[in-house]
Amino acid sequence: MSIDSPAPTVKLDPLNTLMNVRAASIAPGDLAFVQTIGGRFHDHRGRTVLGSLGVMIDGAMGGAVYSGLTSGHQSVLAQVTVSAAADIPTTGSVSATGELIHLDDGVGLASGQLRSEDNIPLAVMAGRAMIVSRAPVVAPDEYIAGPALEVPAPEETSDLIGLSGSAVVEGILAGTIKRGPLAGLLDLTLTEVTPGSVVGELAPVEWMANPLGAVQGGVLISAVDAITGLAAQTLTNAAQDYRVLDHKIDFLRSPGIGGPVMRAEADVIRSGRRLALIESRIVDHTGQVYVRATSSVQMLSQEAHSQ
Repeated sequence: MSIDSPAPTVKLDPLNTLMNVRAASIAPGDLAFVQTIGGRFHDHRGRTVLGSLGVMIDGAMGGAVYSGLTSGHQSVLAQVTVSAAADIPTTGSVSATGELIHLDDGVGLASGQLRSEDNIPLAVMAGRAMIVSRAPVVAPDEYIAGPALEVPAPEETSDLIGLSGSAVVEGILAGTIKRGPLAGLLDLTLTEVTPGSVVGELAPVEWMANPLGAVQGGVLISAVDAITGLAAQTLTNAAQDYRVLDHKIDFLRSPGIGGPVMRAEADVIRSGRRLALIESRIVDHTGQVYVRATSSVQMLSQEAHSQ
């Protein structure tokens, strides 16, 4: 889908508006969104990453299923898979499409793509949603008409040239290196760092809410991507970089807004010269798992990634 022409004005909910996401087209089972990207969504390296687009990814996959439901029914995203094709531009616009593939009484399946404003494929997506009877805490119309969320000033990034990955992540833990705008938006705070393992904390706060009163799945996608990227960063030397190739994320439970601080954990399961496999989890203070993910990460040289 080309996104050169301006998208029509379609009011989305406050969270999408906060994340610079707008609707290009909405029809039952067939959606398209556009997100204007830039510095306030970058990671600690100053890069646009899959997590920068988490809310839009959730909207495309979960929304494609939800838009095909009859009135009075709800759906929750149970699983999403995102496989990267190319680096995401640091500025400009990215589009997301969502198409309903299958829907029955219990499950919906959607597929879609992320594309650059030059129509370059950036990623392919698949989402599986479960049909639920749970009533929303806020009526969808009231949620959409909710007040605008305050856009926070983006946190800065630090100069990482000449630093090993472990030095970078340990510096973020110590506060001597900036955690970056995306982690700042999530208020993801690191608590433990060892080579190949990173632990952080984040609180389920009001701006993250969906109509069901839980953390929107796209925020959890962003948190998974952020903690996975930091674990990958610990594997690099000063001449290396990394790129997340894919995430397979299972949403097992939904953190409630205003609930306890959640723990985000990422561990490197296997690390080779070119590829690393990382598992991540979001758990509560009792160890109950809310989100589980596996991710493949490409290890490459700084020179190759800058081209």
